[in-house]
Order: sequence, then structure tokens, then C-alpha cells
Amino acid sequence: MESMAAWRQRRAAALAGGQPGIDPFGDVFLGVDGWNSLRTDYEELEPLVTELATRGLAYGVHVVATALRWSDFRPAIRDLFGSRLELRLGDPADSVVVKRPVAATVPENQPGRGITATELHFLAAMPRVAGLGAETTDLVKAIAGAWTGPSAPPVRLLPPVLPYAELDQGATSGLAFPIGVAEADLRPVVLDFATEPNFVVFGDPECGKSSFLRALATSIVNRFTPDQARVMLVDYRRSLMGTIETPHLIGYGTAAPHTTELIESAAGYLQGRLAGPEVTPAELRDRSWWTGPELFVLVDDYDLVAGGPSNPLRALEEHLPHARDVGLHVVLARRSGGAGRTSYEPIIQRLRELSTAGLVMSGAPEEGPLVGQVKAAPLPPGRGRLVTRREGVRLVQLAHLPPG
Repeated sequence: MESMAAWRQRRAAALAGGQPGIDPFGDVFLGVDGWNSLRTDYEELEPLVTELATRGLAYGVHVVATALRWSDFRPAIRDLFGSRLELRLGDPADSVVVKRPVAATVPENQPGRGITATELHFLAAMPRVAGLGAETTDLVKAIAGAWTGPSAPPVRLLPPVLPYAELDQGATSGLAFPIGVAEADLRPVVLDFATEPNFVVFGDPECGKSSFLRALATSIVNRFTPDQARVMLVDYRRSLMGTIETPHLIGYGTAAPHTTELIESAAGYLQGRLAGPEVTPAELRDRSWWTGPELFVLVDDYDLVAGGPSNPLRALEEHLPHARDVGLHVVLARRSGGAGRTSYEPIIQRLRELSTAGLVMSGAPEEGPLVGQVKAAPLPPGRGRLVTRREGVRLVQLAHLPPG
């Protein structure tokens, strides 16, 4: 195809001749009503819409946007709008379509009145038809009911709840575990502890942090034998109690003294796995200089653990940079409230220095970036933004596994 014009001509000729297999949908229009709301509430979508405006016309994709003022549009996208209509502005001096005196001639208190780039006044038509009701929705319903052609495919949305039983655990192997589905394609999201050995989760209470840890622990137990993987739970609120009732569980820390004993014991065990000067590059690559199970340390409500007189997890700090080599996997979940002040907390700070993958669930954006440049935002339970080095940022719905 030389251009979209040629494509439209060929499509029209094919439809007129009854030729099957032609694209039934034609051009696509993306409407954004309130650009400032998009920038404020869905910050990560602005560059995607800008890219659509930049390249979309060559593929029959059109972006139509409204804003309170022209300054709401960044220059990168404002210059891409080839067609501009301007209604009455709060301050005519803000006009970029015509000069201020001309913009001031648009009458006030007359909805629909505006001006074009050629300094001609216009009156926008109301989306209503006599006899079909006084609301726009009435017209939309009438058109949809009368249309006999193909309908546009519905937008696929993330499910409000994703039962853990619906995850296909057999689709992955090794240390790669499915944890939910992604918004972009509704395909399974896999967390691979072989490439990113540690993980952090931030979120408000009842957003799904404990359910995530419960599901992850269940996946570990179902996939590995106790000789292949062992789990240590640190859970001061006892929200994970009863999750593991097999020999996989080597300790359940519910208070600082017992947790300190467990973590120090694990740290001493991992000390024997550190690679010495006699380890060859091939052994480093295959991790063949030691044998034993992978160790998963799952910590719920880490803010309670780190908020005491001493942090029991400090004993693992020296092993975090070598986590993959020694078979250590630390998964921390904590409240997003106050998380902005954790930059000075040793364990969180060390994990950030190591570019640890993480999940940012529902929370207040005032806390600032929590994982990479991702800030918390109000989200439904079980939903969060997954940040990994390979895949970037993805909105995902986690699998839900209730207690018991």
C-alpha cells in the first residue's frame, strides 16, 4: 500500500464487490475527553497516545482530544494536531489558533460557539435527533440498534478477580512462576526468580499483598520437593498462617527474637555457598559448586519487621548481591504508606541499588517513586504495576488465593 488513501480506495472497491476477507473496521478514532485528566491520572499513557498521534495517520489511526487550555498539551503532541477548533477560552490571550482580539469575539455563555484557524466562527452541532430523546446516550443506543454491519471488537479488560486455580502452572518450569495476567494482551505474567532473584511489593492494606505471597508460596510447594526448595515465612500479623503445612517450611517468624534466630541460621547456611577462588567460571555459570534446595524468604508487612529495635533481615544483606549464585530469593511486601522514607532503610536501599524487580499496588502517589520511576495510585484489589528490567512497566491483575 502506498498510502492510507490507496488502502481506503481498495477497501471500498472490495466491499462494493462483495470480496471477503477485507478489513471490516476501517479507520480507528481515539477520543480523549480531558487531556489534563489523562496526564494527571494516567501518566504512563501520555507517551503512548503521543506515539499514536505521531505515527497513527499512516495506519488510519486518528487522535481527537479536548482540553481546558492549550497549555495542557505538551509541545510534542500539540504540534501534531493538524485540525484545531477553539471554543470560548477562560482567557482569550491563551489562544493559539487566532490572535487575542479575534479570540475575544467568541461570545460567552453560548455553548458550542467557537472559532477556526481561518478566523471564522462556528456553532457545534448537538449529538441529538428529534424523536430519539434529549440525551446523547439515546442517540448512541438508536444507532447501535439500527446498525446491521460488523461491530467493533470490544475492549478486553482485566478481570476484577483472577482465581489462582485459573493460572496454568504447567506452562512454565524451574524458577519461573505465573502470578497473573497483563493488561496489554491478557496473557500470563511470569516472575522468573532465575533472572531476578529478589522481589518487592508495595501497597495499601487489603490490596492483595498477602494473597500474592500466599499464591507464590503455594506455587513453590506444588512445583518443588523439600529437597529442591525450602520456604521461610516472616509474618508478624500471621496472615500467612496455614499456607504451608509440608516439610518445605523451615521456619515461621512471628516475632523479632525467633525471626532473628531463623534469619541468622539461614545466613550462616548461605555463607557456605559463597564462591571461593577455586570455583571455575563454568561452575559459576552452572552453580555446580554447591548442592541443596533454593531458599525463599517471604516477608509480609515488612514495615513491622524493619520498624523494631533491630531488623532481623540485616543478616541477609551481604548475600543479596549474590542471591542468584547462592540460591537465595527474598520477597518483601510492605505498606505503601511511609514507603517514601524507606530510601534510608538498609535492606530496601540495597534492593533498590540492585535494581530489584517489584510490584506497586494501590497507594498514594505522594509517596513518590517506589520501584524505578513508578508511583503508587488508587487501584482495585489485586491490581498493580509490575516493574522488571526485561519487560519494563506492565499493569497486571494478580491471581487471588484466599486463606484456608
